[in-house]
Amino acid sequence: MPKQSDNSLFVGKVAIRHKRLDSTNRYALDFLSKSLPTEGTAIIADEQWAGRGQKGNAWLSEAGQNIALSLILRPKFLLVKEQFLWNIVISLAVHEVLTNCQLKLPHYIKWPNDIYVGDFKVGGILIENQLRSSYLDWSVVGIGLNIFQKSFHPNLPNPNALASLTDKKLNIDSILSQLYVAIERLYLKLRQGDQNQALWAQYESKLWRYKEWAKFRWQGQEREGRIWGVAPTGQLKIIDRQGQLQLFNFKEVEYIL
Repeated sequence: MPKQSDNSLFVGKVAIRHKRLDSTNRYALDFLSKSLPTEGTAIIADEQWAGRGQKGNAWLSEAGQNIALSLILRPKFLLVKEQFLWNIVISLAVHEVLTNCQLKLPHYIKWPNDIYVGDFKVGGILIENQLRSSYLDWSVVGIGLNIFQKSFHPNLPNPNALASLTDKKLNIDSILSQLYVAIERLYLKLRQGDQNQALWAQYESKLWRYKEWAKFRWQGQEREGRIWGVAPTGQLKIIDRQGQLQLFNFKEVEYIL
């Protein structure tokens, strides 16, 4: 069992660690279906062999090399139509923690919730919500971060680990503790409800390739455009070379590296 968080009020105060799990999110969802867990409960796997990313993508984590974490939280004050704000809060928290890693390259959020350092993917987030009427009820927040891993599946286009991108000595438990604190602080700020626009603007400013001309592929064609922010629905806004604003749901547009 990991040491409980000393620096947060409730996130990470209950922490359940396993040597090996197929998926921390799957374990957390099963836990939710059978009991009423304490809000902020953390599920941690030293090794994850069938983790899930967005749209069913695989997220594998070698033993003792990375962070495979799921948090059970209850943002029941958020309307279903506002749930992208929840994604924003978690993404910003992870981005904030990476700031303390003294990375050699700038780090970004790749819409909607991949974590990049330079042009390397170092992590990702998978949020699975349970709804009650028009509001969120429970939420399982899965976070995967490559910390020390050196070899990756050849089908992954641009993976890397944080330890390869900094001269600072990293510690997995320290990063976990920082994640608990950052997520809790931004979660409470979101619950106050008076800084939502500021959170949204901050998220947009951290987007990978934000307002830069870059190559994308949509509708089967390679095109150039500039990311211009995120719509209230969570759709990505891109302005193309003709000056037209395009809106995309996840998987409708591909970044070309």
